Amino acid sequence: MKVIIPENISDISLKQFQEIVEFTEKDDISEAEIKAEKIRIFTCLSYKQIESISKSDFDTLVNSIDEALNKPAEFENTFEMAGITFGFHPNLDQMNTSEYTDLMTYSGNTDELHKLMAILFRPIADKDLLGNYTIVKYDGTAEFANKMLETPLHIVNGALMFFFHLSKELQNNIQKYSNPKGAAKVKQHQIFGLLGDGMQQ
Repeated sequence: MKVIIPENISDISLKQFQEIVEFTEKDDISEAEIKAEKIRIFTCLSYKQIESISKSDFDTLVNSIDEALNKPAEFENTFEMAGITFGFHPNLDQMNTSEYTDLMTYSGNTDELHKLMAILFRPIADKDLLGNYTIVKYDGTAEFANKMLETPLHIVNGALMFFFHLSKELQNNIQKYSNPKGAAKVKQHQIFGLLGDGMQQ
């Protein structure tokens, strides 16, 4: 049996990651069942095929998948998918109310990560010779959310880590320049509880 396995985090889609997270959140799931589900999702083998492979091959597949999930991811502000070039929001500090509200709504929920990505990444509308670009106007997540399900996981992970550090820096600046006695407190939004085990922390 010839099996194609992910060798890198870039070989894994956001949809696959959401599927395995959803499975692991079920009640009374054993470690063996989680491993079998990983193989099913990331190799497209059926449960019947998985049952027929040797224990050593089973362990090799699981280890290879876990290694791919934990490969480091660099932030990339643009990527191409399905013939469309998507660009990371170039001016997060200039987000409009609709963008910000939706961003906070979808943050922290793994099953809605594709909607979060549809806010942070949108098709590039115009680009100059210096590499500066503008993205299409935000009109909700309906048009591009489903497309974002196929986003390579390294793009997602890199973007979330970048956004996390940016949010942390912003919070530190707010606390630094607010009431020096600490009267003003800033509530930090939880963006990355969704990464979980098996992902780069």
